[in-house]
Amino acid sequence: MSQGEIEILKRALKRERKAKEDAELFVEQRIFELYTENLSLNKKFKSQSEFQQILIENLVDALFVVDFKGNIIQSNKEARKLIGLNSDEVFPQSIKEFKSKNYKEITSLFKNVNFKKNSEISLKWSFTNRKNEKKVVMIKSRLLHNFTGKAHAIQAIVRDITTEHQLDLQLQQRYENQKFEALILKEFLVENDLIENSWSLVNHIARYLKTDDCVFYTLIDDKLIQIAATGNKIKYNTTQIINKLKIPVDQGIVGYVARSKKGIITKNTRQSKVYIKDDATRLSEITVPIILDNKVIGVIDSEHPEENYYKQEQLDFLTNISNSIALRVKASIIEIEKDIQNRELIITKNRLELIFNSDHNAEVVESSDGSILDLGNAFLKLFNIPLEQKKVFIGMSCSTARENLKSFFVNEEQFVTRIEELIKNQQPILQEVLELKDGRFVSRDFMPVLFNGKLDCFVWRYRDVTLSVNYEKSIEFEKSKYKRIIDNMNLGLLEVDNDDNILSVNKSLMDMSGYSNKELFGVKAKDLLLADESALNDVFKHSRDKNKDDYSVLFELDIKTKDGTIRKWLTSGSAIQDINGNSYGSVWVNLDITELKNLIEKNEKLIENLTDSNEELSHYAHLVSHDLKTPLRTISTFINWIYEDNVDSLNEESINHIKTIEDTIVDMDKLISSTLQFAEIRSAEGNKNILINLSETINSLINNNFLHFKNEFEVRLPKTFPDIEYNEVQIKQIFQNLIDNSFKYRDKKKSSYVDISFEDKSDHILFKIKDNGIGIDDSHHHMVFTIFKKMNKRTDSSGVGLWIIKKIIENAGGKIWFESTLGIGTTFYFTVKK
Repeated sequence: MSQGEIEILKRALKRERKAKEDAELFVEQRIFELYTENLSLNKKFKSQSEFQQILIENLVDALFVVDFKGNIIQSNKEARKLIGLNSDEVFPQSIKEFKSKNYKEITSLFKNVNFKKNSEISLKWSFTNRKNEKKVVMIKSRLLHNFTGKAHAIQAIVRDITTEHQLDLQLQQRYENQKFEALILKEFLVENDLIENSWSLVNHIARYLKTDDCVFYTLIDDKLIQIAATGNKIKYNTTQIINKLKIPVDQGIVGYVARSKKGIITKNTRQSKVYIKDDATRLSEITVPIILDNKVIGVIDSEHPEENYYKQEQLDFLTNISNSIALRVKASIIEIEKDIQNRELIITKNRLELIFNSDHNAEVVESSDGSILDLGNAFLKLFNIPLEQKKVFIGMSCSTARENLKSFFVNEEQFVTRIEELIKNQQPILQEVLELKDGRFVSRDFMPVLFNGKLDCFVWRYRDVTLSVNYEKSIEFEKSKYKRIIDNMNLGLLEVDNDDNILSVNKSLMDMSGYSNKELFGVKAKDLLLADESALNDVFKHSRDKNKDDYSVLFELDIKTKDGTIRKWLTSGSAIQDINGNSYGSVWVNLDITELKNLIEKNEKLIENLTDSNEELSHYAHLVSHDLKTPLRTISTFINWIYEDNVDSLNEESINHIKTIEDTIVDMDKLISSTLQFAEIRSAEGNKNILINLSETINSLINNNFLHFKNEFEVRLPKTFPDIEYNEVQIKQIFQNLIDNSFKYRDKKKSSYVDISFEDKSDHILFKIKDNGIGIDDSHHHMVFTIFKKMNKRTDSSGVGLWIIKKIIENAGGKIWFESTLGIGTTFYFTVKK
């Protein structure tokens, strides 16, 4: 709407209001006159009262007559309509029956009014009636007096001016919009710089919409690019956009608007499937396209944190703005696109020059007529040509250059003829490897270049691939070496695809199975080799439950060889994957363990037989010990009787013989007891190790065996011993024997003791049993752990004890040794594994 049209509407509205005011004044005056006359001449002029009532009922404005107590004395049908009463509802008798808010406001409104006689008061008021309709009214009120001249009521004529008020607001909004639009267009169209203008545009629109978020997009190459923004989208005190977005036209609300070419208001972005969060999530969004010649060239977008914030008049305003700036935006976009293209061309040119002259790309450009157009620095370096000679090569005939260069190559003539062949065929060739005389290898690419469908030039590229070629040769050599190793190893290798078809085998597998490579290739492995096919299903099930590509668990399989023999193979496999990680088969390593299995079975039978023999031997030892001790006890008894009965008649020599017999019987008894003890120890080896409280064990042993010798033999112990896992019978035997030896061989001239201690090592515990006894002569050290060897003629020693405990300790994985000095004492050391 133009400014002229707005002015015409304003004048028309002014004239209409003046006419209504004149008519209202006349009606009010006439009503007042009639009402006054009615008070004094009520009975006399009843017909005039009826006329007055008709006139009041047909008033276009609402009429209220209210006394000073708030009682409504008189009203008309327009008053009923104004307060929102239905036809069946009773009109209020008092203004106190109005809505509470309305009652308070109307009371407050008239509270401070100072009425003067015959004067009229005008008031403007807005309220919500019983139908929840918002109303704006103009109230003209005056005092009514009775025939005595005393004021007794207030007359109020209330005009509904809601429509006029809304029209005023719309006109005012249009005026403000036009002011804003004029300001925006003035600043946007003055400057030619789209970027600068865009910043001014988004700031003005943000202020108009009363939000801190507004973004201006331009559409370039099917992408909406953010050009300007406000609020948190920009760096402080700059015009730099943070996280500048480039949104494809098939994404987001702005993309939808760009495709549909229609502006929209998104009332709640949480309900939108295409909403794209930028710097923060906001709940309302208004978006309009900028269109020129039915093509979208940009988008204006604004967001607000409140739901349902934007209104239709704001969308209309932004649409007008977008239509007005479309032509200037299009012109500016064309300039931007040209600028972008120019920058890209410069960047591309610089990149090409950098690539062409780099040390990595030895390139030569040959014209279609056979002359050198350009060549890279790396080409000169590749053939050890000084860079200063580059100018000499530019424009040189390519045939001349080839003749000069062919001497670098092992096959000179082939170098030239191959180039002529490539030019003739005009087909691209990549990574053709040539050998130089200095031992290097170069890769050559050939590429014809067409322009508008016609041959323009040829590009030759050379690269030093010596390392790559040598590496490939090395790999081939290693591959060949390992193939020979694999072919000659004792392990049979079997490669199969995912369908179990054999892909390859080594020589060992052919020897193990009896089949040739030809007989194995392409055959299903399980059908040919497995004696029991269900066993392989167990292999795969176990492996895939663990990891679908890991078959590392070992399995025993029954294999049927070519001659029908069933062999035992130990097998383990692993998946084979391509460069993309997809499994295409597996490799299985196989070992023939048939002989080993047979040997294990024989060994198990031998162990079983030995176990039975040991049990029989132990039983026999108990029987022999019992049977031997019985006659010894009989002999000992009768010798004692002979001695007691004939002591007085025996000479000294006979008494000595009897003494010798008694000592021999004691030695024999000790020997038999030691044999029985050894058998019991062997029997105890079958018992499991248990966790032993060593402190309790040693204290119990001392209290039971050495407590009554405490005055002549001291046992020194640490405060506590470690708990160990050991055979309970055997650990008691060890400490019993070692402490007992210290006691037996104590020096009675000294205050004797044995000191028991330990050291906690990383993987074992070291125990020390140290005494200050008589010690052991160096010449007897080698006999200490020898069975049946005694250092003296003591009858309470059999020469078996130390040999037994040495066997016990070593069988448990420990060691025992000693240190001794004659006359000083002895220390025994032994270890217990943790």
